Amino acid sequence: MNLNQLTIFHVVAERLSFTRAAKELHLTQPGISKHIAALEEYYGTPLFHRIGRRVSLTQAGEILHEATGTMTALLDETTSRLDDLKGLAGGKLQVGAGVTIAAYLLPRMLTAFKKQAPGVELTVETGFSGEIVELVLATGIELGLVGQFYADPRLVVRSFHKDPLVLIVPPGHRWVKRKKAVALAELAAETFLISKRGSGTWRMVSALLEESGTCLGNTMELGTTEGVKQAVAAGLGISILSRHVLERELATGSVLEIPMVGTWQKRELYLIYRKDRYLSQAARAFLTLLPQVLPAP
Repeated sequence: MNLNQLTIFHVVAERLSFTRAAKELHLTQPGISKHIAALEEYYGTPLFHRIGRRVSLTQAGEILHEATGTMTALLDETTSRLDDLKGLAGGKLQVGAGVTIAAYLLPRMLTAFKKQAPGVELTVETGFSGEIVELVLATGIELGLVGQFYADPRLVVRSFHKDPLVLIVPPGHRWVKRKKAVALAELAAETFLISKRGSGTWRMVSALLEESGTCLGNTMELGTTEGVKQAVAAGLGISILSRHVLERELATGSVLEIPMVGTWQKRELYLIYRKDRYLSQAARAFLTLLPQVLPAP
């Protein structure tokens, strides 16, 4: 038994997936299984129930998971405290961000931060909000920037920005000349374009549609936000996207903004981190800089 095996066990226990743990740790799945088998032999008891592809912790696994959680938090805190001795002339900062935040908001934040702390080594993880929350909880990253989160008593959650959502249509669409704002129910008759069904924007829009009793007649998933913008500009349909991703298109007129009924058109963006994790000096500097670079609109 060694520290590396305990670290691997902790990630598998957090993810409850050998495949996802292997991807996160940049190891092969057989390699992960070998380390877990060695731990189970050392302790003389199974640590996981394995039923098909499903994995769950045994009672022994739950006890070890609690211990490795404490161990991981202590090692992270020790590393952060040692890095703090260097001030902002060294150390590391690991940040995770949702896809839209990472592509359109985070770059300006990182640029400002690197000017202030050029010696800090920055690592950025990108994924859906749920994936970023899991990484924060597993102490894989120190700070997360997400559009949605699920309640967890281990998390500190702070709103850091309001993200305006915009209904866009192609030039020449019949709504361009109308004077009345568009109601959610009117979207049902349109071809509605989305990037991915797991995205924060789509989740918010779909929840609002469900709440209003609106059922979209025709949706098309295009994989990326850029694909949605280009498809709207080409007249394939309409969409609702963050204003931050539309600055260029709205400025050039390739897509047009249409007013909508209601006051729901801004979604909160959240900063998250673990309550029990010591925040490095680099992380604290990032938190101080965040509202300066991204003030509330």
